[in-house]
Amino acid sequence: MATLKRPRSSESWEHHYNSSCYGTNFFHERKGHNSPVSMNPYTMRNYWVPAEPSDNRQWAPMEASDYRRFAPTGLAVAVKDILPVELNPWQRVSTEASDFRRWIPTAASDFLPVELNPKKSTATPSVGLKMVAGSAYLPKDNPEKPEGDDAHFVSLEAQTIGVADGVGGWCKQGIDAGKYARDLMKNSRVAAESEPNGAVNPKRVMQEAYSNTKAPGSSTACIITLSGNALRAANVGDSGFIVVRDGKVVYQSPVQQHHFNCPYQLGNSKDDPSLAQELQIEVQKGDIVVAGTDGVFDNLHGFEIEEVIKSSSNKGDKPDYMACTIANLALYNSFDRYAADTPFARKSREAGHSHHKGGKVDDITVIVAWIQ
Repeated sequence: MATLKRPRSSESWEHHYNSSCYGTNFFHERKGHNSPVSMNPYTMRNYWVPAEPSDNRQWAPMEASDYRRFAPTGLAVAVKDILPVELNPWQRVSTEASDFRRWIPTAASDFLPVELNPKKSTATPSVGLKMVAGSAYLPKDNPEKPEGDDAHFVSLEAQTIGVADGVGGWCKQGIDAGKYARDLMKNSRVAAESEPNGAVNPKRVMQEAYSNTKAPGSSTACIITLSGNALRAANVGDSGFIVVRDGKVVYQSPVQQHHFNCPYQLGNSKDDPSLAQELQIEVQKGDIVVAGTDGVFDNLHGFEIEEVIKSSSNKGDKPDYMACTIANLALYNSFDRYAADTPFARKSREAGHSHHKGGKVDDITVIVAWIQ
């Protein structure tokens, strides 16, 4: 299940032109072209408009000092074949900086020389890291709870991801903890996208989401954001993440639990975001972050995730496909009763539960994020 988010984009001039100029009521909708500049609403869009109703060849810019913001309107296109060359922006580009009629049509910008084309600026852009992510979710096969107990979000806008695992023990009281986890992640995304650009504080996001989540139940939570060249995270419980660099795990977040198989949890419990571990890890271009609930890390060792990433990277797989591959391997191990050395089996033995063998059947959520 890919959860990549299409970045927002502002309305382009081409879209405005196509949707406005060729509508069925074009000559009625665009009658502003026959109005003086002072009365013409199209000047608010920084387009060129006729200065006087009687003279379609007389043009007046809204801001003559910024020639790069001027683009011809539908009228100029409609009459471009009859306008004189000196008044037709499709046939002339002034080379004198003092000439305010230095029109650069949007449609022709790719054909202008670099010195006149803002799209081909030779200035070196600021270099920064970004996170591109995909995810996969495999809920347990339970007809009574088809959505499972896990939840997650990916916000490329806020460069933030999060995972949560509703505590299944609430089902004994008739409570769906998955509802709490889903609400918590929904509120976390809203809080993250309300943070200052490039300055998301994961613990503050967690606190805001926690305050706004009113459903019964409780959940673990891990919220991770990319800030500059570092990952910042807030974690409560046994969800978490690893960082893979050059095919090797170089970091794994610690687990918070009161005792074996009883993690810290937000919600209707004695735990709250003040107990969250705040983590910061330096990252670099090419690193891969794998975040997940305990359904992943109870069933997969780090070296198994490394092998998946190496294989997928060699094949050029996208983050969402990597996430699916990791999730399916975790699912396979969770049902393997002969695999005596899963992470969960090891922890069971350390806690004195030597009878447990194999993996742990659980909801499985994986987010794979590339650092670019």
